[in-house]
Amino acid sequence: MNSLKFQTRVSVFTLFLVLLFGSSSCRRKLDSGKGASPSLADLPAELQANALGSLPGALYSSQASSPIHWQPWIKETFEHAKSTNRMLFCVIALPQQGRCQAVLNQLTRDASIVTAINEQYVPILIDGDACREIALLVPDLCAQINSPVQLPFFMWLTYEGNPVAWIPVQVSETETTADLFNKSHEVISQMWRDSKHYVLKNSAMDNEARRSQFRERKLSKVASQQPQIDAVRGLRQLATLYDPLSRNLDESGGLFPASSLELIASVSRRPGLPLDLREKCLEMTRGLTDDLMPSAMFDPLEGGFFVSRMGRTWSLPNFSFDCPSQARAVVALIEVYRSTGDKRALDRAFDAISFAEKKFSTPDGLFSIGLELPQDKDKWMWTVDEVEKLLGPEDAAWWIKATGMERLGNLPSEDDPKRTFFRKNTIGMKATVEEIAASLSLGVEEFRPRYNLARAKLLAAREARLGPVRRDNCAHAGATFRMVSAYAAAFAASGADVYRDKAVALLKHAREAFAVGPQLRMYNKEAPDSVGAGRAFLYALCLQSVLDVAAITLDDTWYIWSEDVATTLAELFIGDSFLKECPDSAKLIDLRITDLAMIFDDSTCGLLSMAEGRLAELGRPLVAKLSDLATPLPVIAIERPIMHTDLILATIVRHYKVSVIMGTKVSDELARAVEQLSPRLIHRRVRNAGEDVPEGAVKIVFADGTEKIAHTAGDLRQGVLPE
Repeated sequence: MNSLKFQTRVSVFTLFLVLLFGSSSCRRKLDSGKGASPSLADLPAELQANALGSLPGALYSSQASSPIHWQPWIKETFEHAKSTNRMLFCVIALPQQGRCQAVLNQLTRDASIVTAINEQYVPILIDGDACREIALLVPDLCAQINSPVQLPFFMWLTYEGNPVAWIPVQVSETETTADLFNKSHEVISQMWRDSKHYVLKNSAMDNEARRSQFRERKLSKVASQQPQIDAVRGLRQLATLYDPLSRNLDESGGLFPASSLELIASVSRRPGLPLDLREKCLEMTRGLTDDLMPSAMFDPLEGGFFVSRMGRTWSLPNFSFDCPSQARAVVALIEVYRSTGDKRALDRAFDAISFAEKKFSTPDGLFSIGLELPQDKDKWMWTVDEVEKLLGPEDAAWWIKATGMERLGNLPSEDDPKRTFFRKNTIGMKATVEEIAASLSLGVEEFRPRYNLARAKLLAAREARLGPVRRDNCAHAGATFRMVSAYAAAFAASGADVYRDKAVALLKHAREAFAVGPQLRMYNKEAPDSVGAGRAFLYALCLQSVLDVAAITLDDTWYIWSEDVATTLAELFIGDSFLKECPDSAKLIDLRITDLAMIFDDSTCGLLSMAEGRLAELGRPLVAKLSDLATPLPVIAIERPIMHTDLILATIVRHYKVSVIMGTKVSDELARAVEQLSPRLIHRRVRNAGEDVPEGAVKIVFADGTEKIAHTAGDLRQGVLPE
């Protein structure tokens, strides 16, 4: 989840109000005894056992042996619930969040809860990543009960598909998952037994009111009438959120700020933007880079980075990671390198790619999203004594100094006020290999094997402490497309052909695995549409990766596929004046759910807005109706830029565009320089017939109509950057 703080749980009292009164009608006389639910033995065979075993996806495979009789999110499950006179108990979770597994395991371990769920409900486990429209419903439901957004999320539905009650699972020191479930279940199940018809009628009325609210909200969403100006205003507001003294980026919610980094780094060298704003964004980029690069958010042992932090500083990570986040960060870090020239950012990007390849590559040559399990944080930390024992006094001395370890622990008091981790240290590499070698009066190449050996010893010790880790081997379309873009960005920044070759090969493989005719699916295995059909976000993500590869290859094959993907998007996801997130073939809840803000990853609209600008420049625009739905910049983006960094960046690239047009007979060196421009931020194409571009040169065209001619790679690099 992005840019949201998860602090308090919804009160049971508030939940009771939702249950007892609803939002659109008052409670009527109970009609007790309107049919009892059949016993477990009398249920259809499908409901008498866990039915997740046949479903692809890390979340489902992790719970396939659960004693809870989890059912798939399909139409037939609703029909079974109706025939057996039961409500549906749904848990919405994400495979890449360890706390989701913790909550599911807590439900499983309590025999009384397992019995209650199996005997009184039809339980459904929903992967909020694959069934994205259901995850997007969570913030709206949380807003109705004045609760922060939190997953996993308990939701009780009627068999007509209408929500009855819901609650985010926020466990405290005084209340367990079992307590939370039992208190809610006691009231909900009693209401169903006493007044099923009231629950059905009231929930239907509430959902109709919710549909009206969604329609009204769409109509009331004010799009900027001056997006070029308002995008700049949003940038200025974003720049004010960073405090160089506290080293905090307000409103980021403790997540690694990949999208904000990408935006401010990109605009810091954008022609046409006010110079003072570019300087401010560059200063902010450098400040955040100095905060993050040496911090414990980057793991010096394996090279990946952690998705979020526990405390107020970057010293205490949550020790969790997933593949899409690694790939997103790669793109952001490379833009940081382009902006600042800070090689640490480039090195961290390459390390993250290697880490993703090690942790998330699947046996079939694709990438998984990653199944995150509950973590024992102590096992990720170190004492000085442990390091000295493992490395010996000589190597321990430079390691301890380079990572900022201390005998009493190195966590700031604001991160560990109760001293829970007394004498424990997190590790972030605060010095480069070159700096450490120089401090020891050694050459870099002489010292590097010693450095790598120390890392290997500590990694082996940590892996022994953590024990066997369950690996996600289920190919995931979103993670795979993200890695395609990471490879493309890595090639553009480094010029290393190995990354371009990987990007092209992986995209070809992804097309074979996840495209079925013109449509996309989340997994490379068969699944019901409601479980595995591609949502609008997946199509937008695919479109982004295809255009990224086209940018570094200038291969028309990819431009043709991008048009095909865009056409299918228009066919499947244009609703009645809104952008649908879920295709009709997969829809089980009748609500107008659209993805306008960065709550879970990028937003669908943000991805499509960026793609629209790129395709329009190529003369292959989106269908006008789809473009009209995806590209507007909401006025609220000015006040809440963290939630709309993707749309702001897309708007900046559109209105302050830089285009490179290649003439004929361009030298290999110049053509390669074109391919190595930032894939998303600099448009590029081959000249059209009749366009005036000198032979052997490229023309650079700016948004204000200014043009430059570049005959060499050096001319090109200088030409596309502001003075």
